[in-house]
Amino acid sequence: METQQLHSSQKEAMKKIAEFSGEANEFDIDEWLFDLNNLFSLMKLKDETRILETMGKLTGPALRWYQENLRSFINWSDAEKALRDRFKEFTSD
Repeated sequence: METQQLHSSQKEAMKKIAEFSGEANEFDIDEWLFDLNNLFSLMKLKDETRILETMGKLTGPALRWYQENLRSFINWSDAEKALRDRFKEFTSD
């Protein structure tokens, strides 16, 4: 499969999205995914590119979990749902 390369303006926009570690008391996963989805929609990114670009915004436990599960994501909806299911309880009030 081909992946879409990000242009420099898109790379700059991606820098504005906070990194997510999945640790307790961090900002809400729903808010983070909302911001990420808005940017992905504006960029008109394909699912495969969304899945790969998300990895660059993850750190710590969230990154390790994502890398371990990466092959199970069929599309962006699967990846998004899996992230929400895995980290919702740790990041919501």
